[in-house]
Amino acid sequence: MKAMARTPLRVPKTPRQMQGQMHTEKKRDVSNKQQDPVNVFCRVRPLQSEGDLTCLRVKNSTTIAINPQDQLLQHHQKQQNGAQREVQYIFKHVFQPDATQQEVFAAVAQPLVENLVRGRNSLLFTYGVTGSGKTYTMTGNARHRGIMPRCLDLLFRTISDYQAKKFVFKPDRLNGFEILSEEDALLERQQEMNQRFAGAGRFAFRRKDSDPEIASQASVEPSPLTVLDEDNMYSVFITYVEMYNNSVYDLLEDSGVQKSLQCKIIREDANHQMFVHGVTEVEVKTVEDALEVFHMGQKRKRMGNTILNAESSRSHSVFNIRLVQAPTDCQGERVIQDKQTITVSQLSLVDLAGSERSSRTKNTGVRLREAGNINNSLMTLRTCLEYLRENQQLPPNVPPKKVPYRDSKITHMFKNYFDGEGQVSMIVCINPRIEDYDENMQVMKFAEMTQEVQIARATPMKPDLGLTPGRRKANKLFKIAVNNLNELGIPEAKQLEVDVGLVYSLGADFPHYQMDSPEAACKIQELMEYLEQRIDKRRKLRANMDVKCDNFRQMLMNLDRDNLQLRTELASMKAVYKQERERSAALENKVRIHESSIDVLNNTLSKRDRQIQELSEKLSEQEQLLTQKEQEKEKQKKKYNSKLAVESDKNKREFDMKLREQRAKMQERMRIKDEKLRLVSNILQSEDVPSLPRSQSSENLLNDKDRGGFTTRTESTAAPTTRTDLYCTPRHGLAAANNRHRRSRSAGDKWLEHRAANPVPLGTIMQPYLKNRKSVTKLTDMKELTGHGANKYCLVSQEADTDGDVETKLYKGNVIPTCGGGAQVVFDDVECLKQKSPVHSPTRKRPSNGNLSSSAFGGPLPTSTTGLTSMQDVASRCNLGIEGHSSKKSKM
Repeated sequence: MKAMARTPLRVPKTPRQMQGQMHTEKKRDVSNKQQDPVNVFCRVRPLQSEGDLTCLRVKNSTTIAINPQDQLLQHHQKQQNGAQREVQYIFKHVFQPDATQQEVFAAVAQPLVENLVRGRNSLLFTYGVTGSGKTYTMTGNARHRGIMPRCLDLLFRTISDYQAKKFVFKPDRLNGFEILSEEDALLERQQEMNQRFAGAGRFAFRRKDSDPEIASQASVEPSPLTVLDEDNMYSVFITYVEMYNNSVYDLLEDSGVQKSLQCKIIREDANHQMFVHGVTEVEVKTVEDALEVFHMGQKRKRMGNTILNAESSRSHSVFNIRLVQAPTDCQGERVIQDKQTITVSQLSLVDLAGSERSSRTKNTGVRLREAGNINNSLMTLRTCLEYLRENQQLPPNVPPKKVPYRDSKITHMFKNYFDGEGQVSMIVCINPRIEDYDENMQVMKFAEMTQEVQIARATPMKPDLGLTPGRRKANKLFKIAVNNLNELGIPEAKQLEVDVGLVYSLGADFPHYQMDSPEAACKIQELMEYLEQRIDKRRKLRANMDVKCDNFRQMLMNLDRDNLQLRTELASMKAVYKQERERSAALENKVRIHESSIDVLNNTLSKRDRQIQELSEKLSEQEQLLTQKEQEKEKQKKKYNSKLAVESDKNKREFDMKLREQRAKMQERMRIKDEKLRLVSNILQSEDVPSLPRSQSSENLLNDKDRGGFTTRTESTAAPTTRTDLYCTPRHGLAAANNRHRRSRSAGDKWLEHRAANPVPLGTIMQPYLKNRKSVTKLTDMKELTGHGANKYCLVSQEADTDGDVETKLYKGNVIPTCGGGAQVVFDDVECLKQKSPVHSPTRKRPSNGNLSSSAFGGPLPTSTTGLTSMQDVASRCNLGIEGHSSKKSKM
């Protein structure tokens, strides 16, 4: 069943045949190409104030007359310069000062948009002195939209129902495009959406914060164009660049806030088209998106303030609108996955910077350099157009001049347009003030010369695949009809198929030709090519018919086999269906049982939640009570610590008082002993001995010896002292000994001994005895002093004395804890250990009388004994032992 009647269509071509046909047509167009002049329009800016004088007048819709002698200055200028007649210039159309933006767009830009949809390239640029209205004509303002937003609006209203999904066409960074599959395009859209939500997208359009000017510019409703091919898919891409100081910059480049724009280079692609390498191409789907992209680029465009114009463009800006289109498949639903079927057309809107004279603008520094580069680029444009005009006027046998396109970036970029790859139009903007007469004359001469340049008419090369015209619309109508039949309850509607495939036709009619014409040989060649194409088409159609017959036969066999298989499957599926219903009923019963169990569990869970809440409240109360107790405990601890500190201070004061009393008593005792010793010394050294019987003196001395001898002891607590004891020995010369042998008074304390890692062994008879001690070689942390519970500290120091003997000193002290948690050591004793031989060495100096020998704190060491020679009878029986003991108290 056919849904629609067939219409004659062309047979599809292979890519190789398409290329051959395009090459042949291109060769033919080179010899017989039609040419069109550059369309030059003129727009006169209204005077800013009524008092300004004008230097021109508009005679009609195509003519302007320039006369510098205004009515007010006519008499004065005639006297100085003589009479000057007016100069007339003719344009394709002249727009009066009161002309609207819509009138300018309809006459100048709307045909260029039609060329864009047809697949042709177009170039439109505005030219004039600074302040003449070029930017206003191209972009407009909030109330009066310019050419650029109106072109976008008309384009999107034309292709609104025929746009491809985003990322179906993707730029290949080499001025071309590639076609992505539906899956790849979906992944690209998803990635863009994720970046937009994350705020990292390069063009995350913000509707709420958009510029009010842009919002107002997207509100007109022009009528769509009727030149659209409904069987194609369309996508619009935007690029925005500027030429500043003869360098190209991408205004849409994704650079940070602090980074400056990178300079770009102009290259030539595989089709010999000039493009900016690495430029950012943004795909837009609505007018708002496109204007948002334009607004982002405008923020980076270089503007400046001069005397003649408050917002003067300091660079040439180029806004490119690229329309990418490709045919759909036989059903008209998807784009054909063939890169060679893509047609790319471009509309370039160029806002040239205005020419300036430094004598009028008074520019200096950067502004002067910018003005120089602007004037140089405009001069290069004028030179290129002059060379093109001269080359077109040369005879065929004269070689043309080389056009210096590369002298400026603006001419290098649009070289293809001037070589015949698109239509070129120019709007000359004029400021009619009499002060701009000289600049306007130069602009008029340039416009007059530009109109004489002929541009070859470009022919769009759209691929001819031989598919049915209107297939997309036919398929859409067919689907609507099938849906309507389904709603009416006709099940056979799903089995209907629409045939929008190939229609058997051998092509167009034979071309007209005459054998007697001068071009007979060329026409015969064209006829041979046409016949070869028809033969090839016939062969393809016959092969296509055979394939369709085989496919139809195979389809019938497959349907019969599938029918038998489906019947068998239907019987088995009925049995399975019955089992599944029984199983479903059993599962429903289980579900009801489980639902009741779930209800019970939910009730239990709610009870447990209430219990948990109650326990949590109790726990919080207990924690509060515990916190209060801890606070009270801390208060008591602080209180007891303060009391302990008070008691410690009290005990310390009492101890100091008792210590002073004890020291006073000891000093008194030492004074008495010193007095006794002095008396004994006087007795021994005196020559007048009391007249006592010898036997009585000896007996008294022996009695005194039996009672313990004459002992005199002197002690001092303020400084190291020397304790001296005098003993008498028997007549037969036995050695006297001190019976006061005692050990260290700290034997019951815990000691911390701080000594060297490798001490020298002591050779003394008496060794220091420290009970319950711990030895360390290094003391770096306070915990090592207080952590062992030691209350005594002993520092062992070994060094050589003046005689070369080893002298060992023991510095002893008490470890007292401090209020801050640390500890301090109060040194109260020093012990010095030495060892000397009783036999004097001949190499050493004999010690003098009264030398002190080394002693330990616990008792006397072996000493060197010297006799006192005061009296011979006493010296033979007595021996004087002197024990030296020094005590030193220091506090750290």
